[in-house]
Amino acid sequence: MAKLEFTINLPAESTKLFKLATDFENFRKYFPHLIKSITISEKNESTTTTQEIFTFTSFIKHEIKQKSIHKVIEPNRLETKIIEGPFKGSILYILYDKMESGTKVVVTADLKIALKYRILSSPIKNSYRQFLTGLLYKMNTEALAQ
Repeated sequence: MAKLEFTINLPAESTKLFKLATDFENFRKYFPHLIKSITISEKNESTTTTQEIFTFTSFIKHEIKQKSIHKVIEPNRLETKIIEGPFKGSILYILYDKMESGTKVVVTADLKIALKYRILSSPIKNSYRQFLTGLLYKMNTEALAQ
């Protein structure tokens, strides 16, 4: 298991950021080269189940398919559990805390990494952090433009 924790202060309103963060089908527009597809398979008042396909290209092209359950815990907190795929069992919590001048975003994750990827735990953790940071900054830009 790899622990991941970080905080980002963003100038956009927390409600706008949270709305964008729960609009899962539109994540592809932020990283079209990485996110091949995201589809919603189930949705109710507080949970959304998605199926994602990520495409990684370095020396070789590699696709990762996973299934996730996203749950709105409070009006400003999101919990994501990966239930299928190489990171099955991983849990991600993101808190969008309203501040006087924007939003403090607190990310906490317990990453479960499949045995065949375990030797790459450190680079995977760093990549996950970079992906989430980039996603949050892109959402911030969109929220400020609204």
